[in-house]
Amino acid sequence: MAVGCGVLLLLGALLGASRGRELSSEEERQALMLKHLQEVLQLPDVEGEGPPEMTLTELAPEGGTGQEEEEDGEGAPVKGDVNPSGPAPTTLAPQPEEDGFTYVFSRLDSLDAAVHRLNVQFHAMDLRVAQFSQGLAELRGRLAETQEALSALVQTSTRNRHDIGKIDGCLRGRRIHAKCFLIFREFEGYEAAQGLCQHRGGSLAMPADEAELAALRRYLHQAFQPFNWPAWVGIHDRRAEGLWLYENGQRVSFFDWYRDPLVSQPNGGALENCVSLSSDDGKWWDNACSRRMYYVCEFRL
Repeated sequence: MAVGCGVLLLLGALLGASRGRELSSEEERQALMLKHLQEVLQLPDVEGEGPPEMTLTELAPEGGTGQEEEEDGEGAPVKGDVNPSGPAPTTLAPQPEEDGFTYVFSRLDSLDAAVHRLNVQFHAMDLRVAQFSQGLAELRGRLAETQEALSALVQTSTRNRHDIGKIDGCLRGRRIHAKCFLIFREFEGYEAAQGLCQHRGGSLAMPADEAELAALRRYLHQAFQPFNWPAWVGIHDRRAEGLWLYENGQRVSFFDWYRDPLVSQPNGGALENCVSLSSDDGKWWDNACSRRMYYVCEFRL
C-alpha cells in the first residue's frame, strides 16, 4: 500500500507539471511510461492542479525515515536482529560425540580394573584353597596313620587282654588237656555271659568229651559245696529245637541230662533253649536263656 500511494503521488506530480507547460520529447516518453504503469497497477486517475505536499517522512515506511533506512543501520533496529537490551538466549551448546565414547571407554576401563581386582582376589583364594587342601590331605594322611596305629594298639590290647584272661583262667581255674575252666560268680544271662567270656579271650565252657565233662563236674562241686548252684555252659538249641550245638557251632555228640521219674530233662521245649550244669551232681538242665545265673568260661592254650 505504501508503494501504491507513492506511485500515485508521483504520477499526480508529473501530470500536474505537464499541464503547466509543454512536454518535451523526453518528458512525453516518461509520461507515457507513467501512464502505462498506472494502467498496469490499476491506479485511479489523479485530479487536481498539483501534487499534494508530502514529505519524505510521510512517504517513509512506519518505524523511521528513508534516510534512516539508507544509513548503515547504526542506531536503528534491523529486522531479524536481536535486541541488545533484551536477555541473551539460553541455548545449550551441543556436546561433542567424543564425550559419549569417552564416558563408555572410562566405564569399560573401570569394569576392567574391577575384574582385574576380582581376578587377583580369586587367585589369592585359589592359593588359600590349595594350601587348605594340602593341609587337609596331610591331616588325612596323619589321621590314617593314627587310625592304623590305634587299630594296631587295639589289636595289641585285645591280644594282651586275652592273654591275661587265659593266664588268669589257668591260674585260678582248672586245667584239663589244652584248656582251662574258670567259674565266675556273677549272675548273668546266657548271651551276656558268653560276651564276657569272649571279652576275656575265652568262651562259655564246652566239654568236648567225657573226660572234660568229669573235670568240669568235679570243679563245680568243689566250688559250691554243700550248696547247689547251676552255672551256664556253652550248649544250646536256639537254631533248631532239639539240635544241640556248642558255641563254636559244632554238634554235641554226648549228653548227660538229669533224669527223674517225675522230672526229666530237657522238658522246656522252645521256651528253654540253653544248658546249665548243676553243681551238686553235674547233670544238664535246659533253662530259659534269659535266666541269670553263674557261668563257667573256658580258655584254650
